[in-house]
Amino acid sequence: MKPKIFLGNFSFGNGYFIASVIGLTLYLVLAVYVCSLWPKTSDQASYFLAGLDVLHGNWRLHDWVLTPPDFWTSDIPLSALLSGLWHLLGRPAGSPFLLMVQPAILWVGVVASAFSVVFLRLRGIEERLGAATLLLPVLAFPLMRSPMAYFITLSAIHMGALIYGLWALHWADRFLSSGSYRSLAAVAVLLCLGVIGDPLLAVTGAGTIIAYAFLAQHFALRQRGLLVLASLAGTVLAKAILHINAVTGGFVTEPLETRFAPWEQLGSNFGTSVRSILLLYGAEPFGQAVASTIPECLRLLLVALALTAAFKIARSGWQSRGQIAAFPMMLLLSAALNFVALALSNRIALDGSPIAVARYLFPLWIDLACLTALVWPKKGVAVSLAAMILVVTLITDYRNLPAHSTGLLSSDDNQLLSRLERDLPPDGVGSWWSSGNLEVASLGKMHIYPGMKQGDGTVAPFVHIRKKMDWHDFDGKAFFVLIPHPEETFGEAEALRTFGTPAKRLTEGRYTIFLYPADHLPVRAS
Repeated sequence: MKPKIFLGNFSFGNGYFIASVIGLTLYLVLAVYVCSLWPKTSDQASYFLAGLDVLHGNWRLHDWVLTPPDFWTSDIPLSALLSGLWHLLGRPAGSPFLLMVQPAILWVGVVASAFSVVFLRLRGIEERLGAATLLLPVLAFPLMRSPMAYFITLSAIHMGALIYGLWALHWADRFLSSGSYRSLAAVAVLLCLGVIGDPLLAVTGAGTIIAYAFLAQHFALRQRGLLVLASLAGTVLAKAILHINAVTGGFVTEPLETRFAPWEQLGSNFGTSVRSILLLYGAEPFGQAVASTIPECLRLLLVALALTAAFKIARSGWQSRGQIAAFPMMLLLSAALNFVALALSNRIALDGSPIAVARYLFPLWIDLACLTALVWPKKGVAVSLAAMILVVTLITDYRNLPAHSTGLLSSDDNQLLSRLERDLPPDGVGSWWSSGNLEVASLGKMHIYPGMKQGDGTVAPFVHIRKKMDWHDFDGKAFFVLIPHPEETFGEAEALRTFGTPAKRLTEGRYTIFLYPADHLPVRAS
């Protein structure tokens, strides 16, 4: 008899596993292709550079300053791993192609996790096919033509937190049903790793499990207490690791001041949060011609299915005093906490655009997707509706995809890079948006540090997702200053005030280039 290795309800010898491997492989190829169609920013390039530094041995990222979601346990190690494997294959470790592969892998990880936690709770081919049909049109990213598709194709965008969060909820459910200490340990480890990389998981993961433990009175007090302790231990340990790493010379993060929104902004915050949910689902037709928004209007039905599923679980939980399956209730709590935390916070005012804000609701989006698949897998009307919307989505997405890959740089910036590599020294200063991308695209031949205009009219190093430095690091070196037009993070006047009169002034496309010789030692701001 052919041996089988079992994992939950799946076995390595059955058709489910084989079909899953084939499906995920094909989806990964598609995701890499779609990721290549969308431009990348210096945020992604800078985190990729952090991954290269990890690969070179600086795994604690000494002298780096990262954002509060530091992605130290998700995007950064994945970039380091991919770069190392790429190097072993005889290719450049810093290949820009990996900026397309890395977010695609994380996205496929999110999709695979959602399917797995749902399928492990369903029995029979009919239920699983129904659940898959309900999941696919919601998780069609990065295929959708929605503006949110762009965010899905980026790295450093909270994907890791979704994976850690889903599996933390999964193992919390398993612990409650089995009492297994291995499941309890998995919860603590997943929350620890997840919170290290993204503080959002402290709310949507640890906060959810603790809230459910207090609400689920039908479970034994000892069991609920252990679950609370494991969640708190994982979260506290994560914060302790970050603190110890920072005070002993590892990376530090920019300050994150979490504040409640002013009272008068709460109404606006609520409206923006609701609109963000519609954007996540690709269901926001407002302000557009009716004839061109049929897909978006149809996708409003997916939102209705999700909200109805959430209401159904909430009502059942209330009527039974919580005595329903733990996992759907935790999904509902996670979505609710995610929404309330965003609506009450000042993040909406700081980020401004609903499209930018929507990324903070990624946990809610994945929670509702899984909840819908668990509630309606045998409901013929719901499954048929999802299948129709999936077909419409695929057709419209195919028609709206860009004709060709944008790559890492625009055609103008590619021309600039050729000029820099040919005629200029390897060290320079650029705006935030014209630094990291150029450095990665040069395969490490160029080192371009971002600068930022200060209140006194000078340019200081913009230490954001970068190693600390000051301009005196250029002493004894020839260097250049890139000034794009229109101006971005600084202009010509600030550059002249900081670095003095250049030896040469060059022009390349939309850029002015100041060239300074090795013996140029002006008084510089730092």
